Amino acid sequence: MKATIFDGTTQRPYTPSDASAVSATTPYAWIDVIPSGAKDPEVLALLKEMGFTDVVAQYTTRTYSGGMFQAFGDNALGSTYASADTPGDPPVLIHCAWNSGCFITIRAGADKAIATALEDIRSRAKQLFASPGPVPGVLMQLILDSIDRQLTDLLTQIAFLDGQIIMASNPAQLVQLQHLRSPIEGLASTIPSYAENVSESLVGATSMPGVDAAGVQALQTYSACANDVVQRIDGAGSDIRSAIQDYQGQVSAIQGNRINQLTLVSIIFLPITFMTGYFGMNFQWLVNSTQTFGTWLLLGAVLPIVAVVVSVWLLQVKGFTIGSKIEHRFHLRAARGAGSPPTTSDS
Repeated sequence: MKATIFDGTTQRPYTPSDASAVSATTPYAWIDVIPSGAKDPEVLALLKEMGFTDVVAQYTTRTYSGGMFQAFGDNALGSTYASADTPGDPPVLIHCAWNSGCFITIRAGADKAIATALEDIRSRAKQLFASPGPVPGVLMQLILDSIDRQLTDLLTQIAFLDGQIIMASNPAQLVQLQHLRSPIEGLASTIPSYAENVSESLVGATSMPGVDAAGVQALQTYSACANDVVQRIDGAGSDIRSAIQDYQGQVSAIQGNRINQLTLVSIIFLPITFMTGYFGMNFQWLVNSTQTFGTWLLLGAVLPIVAVVVSVWLLQVKGFTIGSKIEHRFHLRAARGAGSPPTTSDS
């Protein structure tokens, strides 16, 4: 087991003597614990030294927490999540237990998130620890903020990559999108159900023993923060799906351009294809009439070249709208016929 204690001013390694130094009122302390493994006996001993019951100790050794917040006498427990140290890994579950003398976090990972939370609270810790009611809610908010920062980074990367896709797409971008989608899916499979359970658990937070009005407000604020994170996760999922759709749209557009190019080539060489089929027929008269060099030069060289040139010229001038004037006159005649009054015979 590795444990540190922060008393609002300094952080140092935890020792068993700290259990007697931290009284039921002051000084308040944040003890951060990293177990050596599941159900680490040293962690259970630390919790008992700090005045926590066996029930609380057993709850903090679970590998899963559905967002339950519960009070057992003067002890309370809950949990929060932090972003993993390695990008792409699922969020790290952090068990929390607190009483009137200390707040304890038990985790396996999330070193960066805890270090950032410590730096964020250091400047106001002395004043906050003097009235420690809001401390659990505030600390859990600071830890959960690591996920919010992770989402901000993911959203920025998705927006930048989506802009590149719109300009020009390539297969490497799809790999990047799949890489960005992995942590979002990890958060989406964990945080929404957790936030919902937190909201339900804190409905009766006003009746939790040892939690004053400021503490209840901080816990309810934490619940609101968890719901905000859920909305940001949904937004990130929508953005990643939109980026994938943009990529698919770009690929479809490229494929459409390739088809158009093949169509143009086919149109240009269509007259030559027709002449090849026509002059390839083995009629005796046709064979006897095309034996001279001049005939070959006219039909085999000049005529195909002229056909290609005319096809290219027509495509450049008319595009695919050849015959549109006839179609336009037809529609115009039909419109006039529909708008003119019916004629009657003079009989």
